[in-house]
Amino acid sequence: MENTTPGINSGEEGNVLTSLVLKGSLFCLILYVVWIYVDSYYDLGPRLVSKNSSLRPYFLRKCLGLRSPFLPTVWAYSPHVQTVLSAVVCPATLPRFEREYLELKDGGVVALDWATFEEQTLKDHRAVVVVVCGLVTTGNAVARVCHGAWRSGFRAVVFRPRGHGDVLLTTPRLQSFGDPSDFREALEYIRATNPGSNLTAVSLSTGCGVLISYLGEYGSSTYLTAAACISPIYSAENFYYSNAISSIYRWILLQRQKLSLRSHVSCLQNVDALAGTSALRAESMAEFEEMVFCRTNGARTIEEYWEQNEPTREIDEVAVPLLCISSKDDPLVPHESIPTELFLTYPHFFLALTEKGGHCGFFEGFQPDSWAERLAFEFLRAAQKLNVATTHVHSNGNGTMI
Repeated sequence: MENTTPGINSGEEGNVLTSLVLKGSLFCLILYVVWIYVDSYYDLGPRLVSKNSSLRPYFLRKCLGLRSPFLPTVWAYSPHVQTVLSAVVCPATLPRFEREYLELKDGGVVALDWATFEEQTLKDHRAVVVVVCGLVTTGNAVARVCHGAWRSGFRAVVFRPRGHGDVLLTTPRLQSFGDPSDFREALEYIRATNPGSNLTAVSLSTGCGVLISYLGEYGSSTYLTAAACISPIYSAENFYYSNAISSIYRWILLQRQKLSLRSHVSCLQNVDALAGTSALRAESMAEFEEMVFCRTNGARTIEEYWEQNEPTREIDEVAVPLLCISSKDDPLVPHESIPTELFLTYPHFFLALTEKGGHCGFFEGFQPDSWAERLAFEFLRAAQKLNVATTHVHSNGNGTMI
C-alpha cells in the first residue's frame, strides 16, 4: 500500500533553516546590546564629582539629570557618532535671531544674537542666558541650545566674538582662547539693557575657555548667577600640543581656523607674523595659534600667551556655581586630562562625568535629544532659585537657607 504522508522538500527545509538563523542572529544581537548597556552603565551614572559642601545635596535634589542614568542612543553608541551628532542635530522649531552689534572700547565689534520664537517677542521678561560661541560651534548646535533654553524658561542671547563667523573684524586682533575682556563688555551691555534680569551663561567646547576664564578673572563681580560648560577644554596648552587627539580631529580644527583667517587677511595684513599669509601654511594647531593668536594679542612668547589664556589660571577666584559636563570617551578631551581634583577642592565646582557621550554629544533616545544640554539648564534654573532664596534671606532676615 502506498504511503500518502506529506513530506518536506529541500526548499522548505532551506526556508526553515534560514528563518532559524535569522531569529538566532537577532536574539544574539539583542543580547549583545543589552550586555553593552549593563556592562557600561552598571553604576547608573553620571558620577557627580564635587566637594562635599552644602551645595552638593541641593543640586542633586533639584537636578533630575544628576540622579538619572544617561543611556546613549543605541545606534549612536560610538563617541565619534555622538560628536558628529552634536554638529548636525537641530531642533524641530528653529529660532529666529535679532542681531545687535556692539562696538568695544578698542574699536572692535562683537555680535549679540537674541533668539526669538513665534510666541516670543524681543521684550520677553524671561531670565537671560548667554550662549558663548566657540570656533567649532555650528549653527545647528546654537539653534539647539537656544531652543533648549526656551523650553527651560530662559531667553537666550548668543555672544559671537570678534572675527567669528560673519562678524566683521575691524581691528587687527582676534578673540584668543581664554581672553574674557570682550565678553565682559558684552555682559555689561546686556545687564544695562536688561535691568533686574538674573543672568546665567552656557557654553560648549572651545567657547568654554572664555567663560571659565571670565569666572576666574572677575570672581564675585561677574554679573552671573551660575554657568554651565559642556565638554570644556580644561587645559588649552595640552589640547593644542597633545598627540592623544586623533589626527583627523586636529586636521578638521586646523582647517576651521584657516577658513576663519582667510576672511580676515586684509584686516590682519599689517601683522608681521601674517605677512604673505604664511599662517595659512601652518601644519599644526599649535603652530597656527602661535603665528596668529599669540601675535595678534600682543604676547611676546607662546609661554606668555598661554599664561594669559589658560582657562583655569584664576580658578580659585570663581565665586558662582559652575557645572562642567564631560565624558570619559571624549575624543578631544582625554579622560586623564579631566582635573577631577579641582572639583573636589573648590565648593562652587561641579563635574557630571559619564562613561559615554563623545564631545558635546550626550544624545539619548531613538530620536536624539541632548541629555547634557537639558541638565545644564536644570542646573542654571536651580542656581537661580538658590540665589533668589539667599538674597531674600540676606535682605530681610526671614526665610530658611537651602
